[in-house]
Amino acid sequence: MLDLNTAVTRLKSNDVIAFPTETVYGLGARISSEEAIKKIFSTKERPFFDPLIVHVSSIQQAQECFASWSDIAEVLAQNFWPGPLTLVMKKKSSISDLITSGLENVGVRIPAHPLAQQLIEKLGEPIAAPSANKFGKTSPTQAAHVLAEFGPAVGILDSVGYENCQIGIESTVLLVREDRQISILRRGGVLKSQIEEVLNKNKILFNWFDTTDKKESPGHMKHHYMPSIPFVVCRNPQMKLSELGRILNEKLSQLPDEVEGVKIVKPVGKIDKIEFLKLSTDAHQAARELYAQLRSASQRQPQALCFIQLPHHSSEMWESLFDRLYKAASLIID
Repeated sequence: MLDLNTAVTRLKSNDVIAFPTETVYGLGARISSEEAIKKIFSTKERPFFDPLIVHVSSIQQAQECFASWSDIAEVLAQNFWPGPLTLVMKKKSSISDLITSGLENVGVRIPAHPLAQQLIEKLGEPIAAPSANKFGKTSPTQAAHVLAEFGPAVGILDSVGYENCQIGIESTVLLVREDRQISILRRGGVLKSQIEEVLNKNKILFNWFDTTDKKESPGHMKHHYMPSIPFVVCRNPQMKLSELGRILNEKLSQLPDEVEGVKIVKPVGKIDKIEFLKLSTDAHQAARELYAQLRSASQRQPQALCFIQLPHHSSEMWESLFDRLYKAASLIID
């Protein structure tokens, strides 16, 4: 574990470190070091087409990352920062193309975790950081998760005395265009209705649009957040266990070994016993539990893990959760 001063020294020496945020643990490097940014990708085994989010400690620091700053950005920043909302807008040329995967836009947010804020302030510049886990795998919400993922190869900012990741899933990513069009690229803890309410309350002109190209957002691939065991989501709560087992044995073995660079987890042999993932009925609590539960189940090594989608899983926050659950699953059954 690293104290704050040692963490800053590591970052200034072009190293990467793991640090807590209110969403998940990040694997960070200072944005002015291309050497360190490349180290994020090599440490995570992450492809360069997957952009990183820039973490800042103030609105002024955020403005320095963007080519322009609109009234939409100002109102959203004032209302949701620090917090789990990432704004994606046109970047300044000073922001490395490595961070944005060559795109003209960059994603920026102020994390709400006090340690993350202290780290950025003490460093004196923004930190680029994806989640602190291997590419495509389950995100970490505890220091122990990061240690299990990387061992001693990655230093972890000591968070003893601070609360773990309170939100539990990655930030909402919102694309803000210069023509006042906005679109959610990734669902998270800040909900569409909340964004809409704040903009309307402040009489800010905007229009929602749907984009089919989510590649401006991290975590956009079909498979992401995957545990190391076969995991399935069943969207039919009436399905009998025998039928579920039959489908799993038939379909899982037919899956490809890899999709978009992510290895698909398949059973070694016939599945005779299925374990069920149980989350809180409260969506916000379920978000805090999700990644830790997936990791705990992976350690128990059941033949297969299944989550049953129920009618009460219907709120906006559950939509954010199912974004993660569907991508973590090797298979979705209707």
